[in-house]
Amino acid sequence: MSPPNVSYIIIGSRERLSKIKSYQIEDGTECILCPFSSLADLPAILDATIAALDSKVISLIPVGAFPRKIGRSQLFYFARSEYQFWGWYHFGNKFKGALQSIGKINTFLNKVPQIEQGIFFSKSLYFSVGGIGEIHSNPFAELAKRFYLRLDPQNPLPSLTIRGTSLLT
Repeated sequence: MSPPNVSYIIIGSRERLSKIKSYQIEDGTECILCPFSSLADLPAILDATIAALDSKVISLIPVGAFPRKIGRSQLFYFARSEYQFWGWYHFGNKFKGALQSIGKINTFLNKVPQIEQGIFFSKSLYFSVGGIGEIHSNPFAELAKRFYLRLDPQNPLPSLTIRGTSLLT
């Protein structure tokens, strides 16, 4: 059996991940749960998890969300290329109101994906920039800054399907 082309890493607290049921995914992909006790532990856990994978493409998804089928097929297509790339998913329609509006404005102005959007990248790019870096209020902020030093992001993929109201914790 050949190694998977795309790995979806679901990140969240141990408690929250214990409530997640299995996701149905296509051949050539895998879904890995990545529990953490505190956000400070997340960089080391992610670096070790990603280093152990044989996949070409990694997608970090907050617990309670998962890419739509069209987004998964696009990532699978990207995995066939030898190019480095990265990007995020569009905002979905489940969370509406002031908080999502601020997130959309922040993504537009700062070009940094919010946690509820998820992020995807080629594995080689991840290690060429030194991994995820420090975690602050937005776990993807430092990683996006590092990726921007190398190349511009792909156009956003279709939004994630949100299955819960609490992301990460």
